[in-house]
Amino acid sequence: MTTDLRQVAAPPWEEDLLVTARPKGVVDVWSLMRGARCATFETIWDSGARRGALVPGEHPVVVAGAWERHGVCGYDLTGQQLWQDRSRTNIEAVTALTGGRVVIAHLRRATRVLEAATGEEVRTLRGALRVIALCPDLSLAVGGGWCRLLDRSLDPLGSRISTGLNVVWSAASDGEHLAINEIGGPLRILDSDGQERANIAEHFRHILHDPVTNTWVAVHEPSDGKNSLFRFSNDGELLERRPWDLRVGGTATMRGGRTLILITDEGGQVVNCADWSVQGLEAT
Repeated sequence: MTTDLRQVAAPPWEEDLLVTARPKGVVDVWSLMRGARCATFETIWDSGARRGALVPGEHPVVVAGAWERHGVCGYDLTGQQLWQDRSRTNIEAVTALTGGRVVIAHLRRATRVLEAATGEEVRTLRGALRVIALCPDLSLAVGGGWCRLLDRSLDPLGSRISTGLNVVWSAASDGEHLAINEIGGPLRILDSDGQERANIAEHFRHILHDPVTNTWVAVHEPSDGKNSLFRFSNDGELLERRPWDLRVGGTATMRGGRTLILITDEGGQVVNCADWSVQGLEAT
């Protein structure tokens, strides 16, 4: 089992492929359906938690970013470098979108939207610190003290939603509600018009909506490092809790919220969100 995994990336709607990152920019591409690792190759992905993405499509692309001189690069699944853009560094987040696009967030520079296959810039999102993909037709732009839903074309939907002093780290949607989790802040569940239904004053690392049980599943991360999985109703009622003894280093939502990927000291864990059954990444 691979135990030196650090990060994981896959868009929430992806059914099969995901990428994990290891030290020195090495990435592994995995297939959940085949239960196997498909490829391993070197990239510029450095230690940043959000600096890589798998962009699905007929020809999937791995996009990796670096904080310093390397900028951002696109790779096919054989590891061949398709393009490199060194024009802007200090990359903070890389997010896969539908339509073969990827969002690149930079420190103190406008967030850019690129074609994943070519690196061509197609638009900018000024004021957004990063973008969180929620589903194929819905994303969340995150700014300083606010967030805002975006449609498939990345145009605004509704008004800005005020948040706390900390930036939103994780978010999920069931189509009618939005759950947002700030760094070090509360987990909030909002109606579609932005009205708050629940405010849970705990620290969570990741939030998703499981469509099978119609509940919210969150990775609880207290200061003592003793993680747990929590299940909530739309009103924030705690329905179920499962202790998780392993420290979590990376998280990703897959299969429309039915699957949660956790990167731990013992490798990748694939969690069925409906019943919380778990398999090792190489055993799927």
